[in-house]
Amino acid sequence: MKRKHLLWAMLPLMALITGCPVGVDFPLGEPGKEKLDEQLIGTWVQPDTAMEATRIAIEKIDKHSFKLTVLEEGGMFMEETDFFRGWCTKVDGYTFVYLQDLNNPAGQYLTYCYRMDGDDLYTYDMTLAVGGIDAVTSTEAFRKEVSASLKLEGSLTSEVKWSRQ
Repeated sequence: MKRKHLLWAMLPLMALITGCPVGVDFPLGEPGKEKLDEQLIGTWVQPDTAMEATRIAIEKIDKHSFKLTVLEEGGMFMEETDFFRGWCTKVDGYTFVYLQDLNNPAGQYLTYCYRMDGDDLYTYDMTLAVGGIDAVTSTEAFRKEVSASLKLEGSLTSEVKWSRQ
């Protein structure tokens, strides 16, 4: 029974990259305090039209944040906007971006793990496998949950390869 409850708790974030993105009330980092990863700047494409987006543009706003524009929506795109403000953070050596509707600074955050390999950007879903979404009661609690989940095999799923255009 506990396993079933854990599965249901993980489903919303498992869908983050692979389908219906789920907002979280708290950012994974501290917006405006961590440096932007300038390798993210540019236009990115990926071929899977079933995903949320097939083409995005990332532009620098300031030394801490960027604007992400969805240029081509995919079949699973469910957001109300194509424009997001984003920030970068690290947890246990892993890099993450977290996004918020550019026009709604009180809105929820979408969080993705990522890594760079030359001109390729790989994004991942982050499974919250210890306390689930219910454990996310603050930024600090979110970071603790991500840290604990990263220690478990299979916490990063649904790899998407984006190529710089």
